[in-house]
Amino acid sequence: MYKDHPKPLQVGSRPITPGIPNPTCPILLEARGVLEKSQDLHRLIRKLRRSTQRCFTCPEKKECHRLRNASHALQATLRELRQEWGLDQE
Repeated sequence: MYKDHPKPLQVGSRPITPGIPNPTCPILLEARGVLEKSQDLHRLIRKLRRSTQRCFTCPEKKECHRLRNASHALQATLRELRQEWGLDQE
């Protein structure tokens, strides 16, 4: 009688329902964490951008290597992420 119905897939004790994200999936959990942190990163980068506006009036602007070093480090990090995820190919 029950032989016609395939047994549902399960992760642990929870059945997997097609079309509904599986909350125990490690990829989904990691992706959610990364997206939450990326929003924080975006907010921090905007805050840094606003802070650098003060550099334009700073008397040490021409001699300051901190801003240049921070900018290069941020650009290198973003370039590495784009390359790692294949986003430069778009």
